[in-house]
Amino acid sequence: MSSLDASPERPLRPLAWLTALGIGALCAAVFMAIESRAAAAAPLPLKQLRIGVAPTTLPVSTGERDYTNAGFEAVYAQELARHLGVDALIVPLPPGAQAQALRQGDVDLVLTRADEARQKEDGLRVLATGYQSGLSVSMRSDTDVRAWTDLAGRVVCVTADNPRAHAQAARIQGQLKVFDAPAQALVQVRTGECAAAILDGSQLEPLLAQKEWRKFSATLPATRDSALQAWLAEGRDELAAPIRAAVQEIGSTAAWAQRRQKWAANVAFEVYFDQTGPDCH
Repeated sequence: MSSLDASPERPLRPLAWLTALGIGALCAAVFMAIESRAAAAAPLPLKQLRIGVAPTTLPVSTGERDYTNAGFEAVYAQELARHLGVDALIVPLPPGAQAQALRQGDVDLVLTRADEARQKEDGLRVLATGYQSGLSVSMRSDTDVRAWTDLAGRVVCVTADNPRAHAQAARIQGQLKVFDAPAQALVQVRTGECAAAILDGSQLEPLLAQKEWRKFSATLPATRDSALQAWLAEGRDELAAPIRAAVQEIGSTAAWAQRRQKWAANVAFEVYFDQTGPDCH
């Protein structure tokens, strides 16, 4: 018999075994990719996606001016709907009514910053959007504040849509001053009316990195992260696969970095526009 003839009982050589294993892994990866694309391509069985968000996360308007909100819920809702090829209907829902509205079918999806004690409700599917942040501050760079507790008794600015910031201000015994929009709170820091503005640390980071904010870039260690989540009701299987795929596709680290940069650029412009006097020196 020729040395090239293969014996049916001869075991695979190591190289051949590794090759076969690699082909198997490749096939599995291709199958998963095809399955994921199929889920993403599957159209929603509706033309309009009803998305519940807390009323305080909607865009801020004074009647004369429009401001960027502190939360990403409204922006993300519109982006998600566009990605799915449907219209977005934003439904204001108090946080305590969001889970019930999902179960009753009043909305198809909820975007929420779940509190730390309740990361998942019974009967709901929880999807991670990829955004999470703890609280931090913007302060004058010459401040003597070195820890959160140093803000006790001092005026701290927060936005109406950030209950975590309200709770943090109460925890450190700061004098709370509430504004509708981040730009309004940050102006107060620049004019010296507030010792600190408490906002999401991940939003403040690209803002305070700008050279125009060097004098107001003092900050504090961020508190524990809170995540932006998408909630779906169990039983809505026709929505689950395409929404899950869409959330994964638009939730990359790079995508959120771009959203944060855009947020910082918008807020910086709004602060500049609002500030009528020179910076304090």
